Parts: sequence; C-alpha cells; structure tokens
Amino acid sequence: MRCSFLVNNSRIASVLFLFLFLLLVLFACDPAAKKESFKKSENGYWFKLIAFEDLDVKKNHIKDSCMAWVSAAFKTLRDSTFYDSHNDLKDRFFIKLYSSNNDHLFKTTLSNFNKGDSVCVLLPPDRFFEEQFKSAVPDFCKKDSAIKIYFKVKAMLKSDEFAGVVRDRTNNELQEIEDFFGSPEKFERARDPLGFYWVERPRDTSSAPVEQGGTVSVSYSGGFLNGRVIDVSPGKFQVVYGTPDQLLKGLNYVIGRLKMGQTSKIILPSHLAFGESGSSNGSVPPFTPMLYQISINN
Repeated sequence: MRCSFLVNNSRIASVLFLFLFLLLVLFACDPAAKKESFKKSENGYWFKLIAFEDLDVKKNHIKDSCMAWVSAAFKTLRDSTFYDSHNDLKDRFFIKLYSSNNDHLFKTTLSNFNKGDSVCVLLPPDRFFEEQFKSAVPDFCKKDSAIKIYFKVKAMLKSDEFAGVVRDRTNNELQEIEDFFGSPEKFERARDPLGFYWVERPRDTSSAPVEQGGTVSVSYSGGFLNGRVIDVSPGKFQVVYGTPDQLLKGLNYVIGRLKMGQTSKIILPSHLAFGESGSSNGSVPPFTPMLYQISINN
C-alpha cells in the first residue's frame, strides 16, 4: 500500500508539473501576454513606463517646453543595441516638441513625458527606419516585428534654456576649431567673413570664378576634425551654384570663393553644416564642426 501511494503521488506531481510547464510555454508564446505590461497609445504604438515623474508637474512643464534632451538606445527585438545617443550622438540628442511633423511616431511620444521619465517604445521597423534614418530596414532586423526604443528624458527645455545650450555648444565648437589650428592667431587668420575656416586655401589660377546659377562639377569628401571621413560626393556630381538644398550651406559658400579647377580644404562650423539636429542618417551628431576638401572640376 505504501509503495502504491508513493507511485500515485509521483504521477500526480508529474502531471501537475507538466500542466504548469505547458501553461508557462503558452503564456510565453502568446503575443498578448508579452504585451501585458505595455500600453497602446492613440497613435498606435506600444509603450511601457519604466520610471516617471509627477503628472501635475509634467503637464505644466511640457506646456512651456520646446525641446527635449533625450538619452536613447535603439534595439532589435533580441535586445541587441544597434544605435545609442551616448556613443553615436555624443549625448547630444535634442528633439523638437510640438513640431509640424506630427506623424513622426518617436517624436510625438515625447509630448507625453517629462524630465526623469524612462520609457520603452515598440515601433514598426519600416516606419522607424524611414522616419529616423531615411533608409530601408537593414538586414539585421528585417525579421523583427518591432524595434525597441529605450529612452530617458534628461530635460525639457524652454526656448531660453535651449538657446543657452546652443550658446554653450557653439563656444565648445569654436574651441574645437581653435585647437585644430593650434593657436588663437592661426584660428583668426583662417576665418572667412562667410563663417567657415580655411585649412588649405586654393592656389591662384587664371580660371573664371563660378557664376551664380551656373552648373559646375564638384567633388568633395568630408568628416570629423580627427580626419575620419563619412561624407563623399557621388561620381560626376554636378550642382547649380546657389541652389538651396543641393549641398550643405557652407559648401555652397566655399564654391562661391573658388574658380574652375581649384581645390581647397575648409572647416564648417555646425550652423553651416548639419546644425543642432545632426545629419538625417544619424552619422553626424548635433553641434559638430566638419572638415571638408572640395574641388571644382574643369
């Protein structure tokens, strides 16, 4: 009898263990169960609050803010980080609030949060890469149904506060450029009245200058002050001099200083390059001076 009792109890325990195991597997495989801790926003994305501030303070502060300073990491569903603002943007991730681009999912989420809030957001890969990087979904996450964005709001900045950030970063940029030249005297001599800096001035030629509205063949390569190149012109690249948006504003300025066949090397401060937002593909952080070599081809 004792042996039979032990066998029966063992069978019951095994059945119970199997039932609990199957229940656990079903729960883990259920998409709804996975999203149990996430909430769906009115815009259709899923988000989860990790930490948050007082709601009353949040409403009053956001109302007067124009920019959010954010620390963010972009991850695959397997939690593999492929981009983060600390390393890729030098912790200069500033996002404008209440902009006209209200269909940008990641940016519109920020209007609901405040300083100190930490959030995880799930966004569809195709829309995320189109909006954030102006690109197609890369191979490493083509099979993922969502991109994970973990972000923390470091500060909500009013207009005057952000103007202070711009002043500080501009001063830091000027110091970086001065350090590149090695002395205040060389730094001042290199400054052009249009705002860029000559590293190598063009050799004098008898060629004709570039005319406003004229089509010219241009080649250039550009990157950071440490020499790392990240921007190269396509082959047989032509521009209509003076036409906006074909080139960075600073490169347009330089073309106006050059003649056919001339080459120069210059530094563009960020307001003549990628500005306070950085490049659209994320390769250039905000407030970053750029070193370019540019040639006007005959």
